[in-house]
Amino acid sequence: MLSSLAATQAKSTLDSTAPTVTVLPATEHDRDYVVAAFTEALSPYYGGDHAAHARRVHRTHLDGGSDRRGLLSTRQLLLILWHGDQRCGVLNLVFKRQDTCKISPLLLYPASESNRGLGNVLMEAAVAQANRARARHLYCTVAESNQDTLQFFLQRGFAICGRAEGQYKDGETEVLLRRPLAAVVTGDQPTEESIISVSEVRGEQDWRRIRDLLLLAMTPQVDGADQLWLDALAGWTRQWPTVTAGHFLDHSVYCARDRSGSIRAAAIATRKKGDSIKVMPVAASDAEAFKALVVDLPSLLEGKGRKAYIHLSPDADQVAILQESSWVFEAQIPGAYSRLSVAQQWGCRLGRDAPLKTLRIHNGYLQLIENGSKTLEIRVGYPHIKSIEPGSAIKLMSRNHSLRCQVIGVRRYETFAEMLGSEDVGRALPGMSAAEALARLRQIYPAEKERLGVVVLQLDPHRASDEVRP
Repeated sequence: MLSSLAATQAKSTLDSTAPTVTVLPATEHDRDYVVAAFTEALSPYYGGDHAAHARRVHRTHLDGGSDRRGLLSTRQLLLILWHGDQRCGVLNLVFKRQDTCKISPLLLYPASESNRGLGNVLMEAAVAQANRARARHLYCTVAESNQDTLQFFLQRGFAICGRAEGQYKDGETEVLLRRPLAAVVTGDQPTEESIISVSEVRGEQDWRRIRDLLLLAMTPQVDGADQLWLDALAGWTRQWPTVTAGHFLDHSVYCARDRSGSIRAAAIATRKKGDSIKVMPVAASDAEAFKALVVDLPSLLEGKGRKAYIHLSPDADQVAILQESSWVFEAQIPGAYSRLSVAQQWGCRLGRDAPLKTLRIHNGYLQLIENGSKTLEIRVGYPHIKSIEPGSAIKLMSRNHSLRCQVIGVRRYETFAEMLGSEDVGRALPGMSAAEALARLRQIYPAEKERLGVVVLQLDPHRASDEVRP
C-alpha cells in the first residue's frame, strides 16, 4: 500500500522559500496528532468519543488498512499533511466493496492563516487515491452549520444528495455529499453524437418523432399513456401554434438532438397555477441526452415562470444527474401515475431566485479551465448566455465533473472570425491556430447558431473559503 502512494507536493503561494507541502502516510508517531485533530475539529459538530475513533482509525491504518468493524470496507488509508516540518492536516479514506470511497474526515489542524488553501492539497490527494482504486465516486457528510467546509466541498465538484436531521448530533443537520469519479477521457473531442443542442420544438415533423420517444418511455410508467394524451398535452389538438419570440404558451415542447439529427431526449412543459411550470413527461434515450435536457431547461425557461418542477420516475443515473445540476429533490409520490411506479418531484427556482447558471462543457475543456490553461469560453448568443454579466458565478458541468467559476469579463462579437481576430486563441482553445479554432467552432455550432452572435466569457475558477473545518 505504502509503495504505491507517491508524496503529493504543492508549491506555496507565499514566496519562493516557503516550506514544502507534502502528503504522507501516517506513522506510529502521528497518533497523538490524529487524536487531537479529531477531538478538537469534530467535537463541535459530531457526538461520540472522537479520541477513541481516532485511535481506531490510526491503528487500522498501521495494520494495513483492514478494518474488522467495517464489514463493507476493503481498506482504510490515513494521510498526514505536512507544511515543512509541521503537521497541518489529516485525511482518512475508507474504500468500500461497492467501488466507492468515503472521506472520513478531511481536516486542517490547527487552524492558522499559514495553512489557508492547503485543503486543496488534501482534496487532490483524496481524488488521486480514489481514482487509483477505480472508485466510482467520493462521498462524505458535513454538518450544515459548518458552512465554510460545506462550501469548500461544493466548490470542488461535490453535489448535495440530501439532509438528515440529528444524524450524528442533536440539533445538527447533516448534509450528504458525493462527487462522481468516472474515468476522464483526456483526449475528449466533440463528435456528432456528443454535440447535443436543446431547443423548443414548433414543427409537426419533429413532434411526431418526439411523440414516439415519449410514448416508448411513458407507457410503462403512466397508466393511460397514449398518442391522444400526448397530442393534447403538447397542444397538438388545437393545431400546432405559431409563437412569437419570447412568448410562452400553456404548453411547450423541448427536445435534445445531436448534430447527426437524432432526437435523444424530450419534455413537455405546462404552465400551472402560481406562475410555476410543470415538466412532464420527460424521456431520454441515454444519460448524456438526459443531462443535456435537464441542465439546459432552467435557462430555456428563464423569464417564463418563477419555478419549474419535474415529475418522473428516474433511474440511478438520472438521479445522479439531477443532483449534480440545478434541480432539488422535493417529494416522492407512490402510485402517482401508475400503481407500479413511484414518481419523484424535482424543483428548480427561476429568475432572480435561480441557482447558479449551469453550462455544459466537454471534459477536456473543463480540465483545461480547472488547471488554468484555458481562461476564455466561447459561446453563441442564446438569451441565457447574453444574460451573463461580469461578476456572475456560473457552474460548468461535463460528463463526470463540475466546476464553479467566476466570470470576470464578457465580450461580444458578430462572428467567430471577428472574435478570433481580437481574442487570444491560445487562451480559448489551447494548442490551436486561428484557422483550426474556426473549424472547431463551426463543427460545434452550425451557421444558424453563429448568426445569434458570439459571446466570450473570461473565467476564473471560483473559490469560496479555503479553510476546512469538518
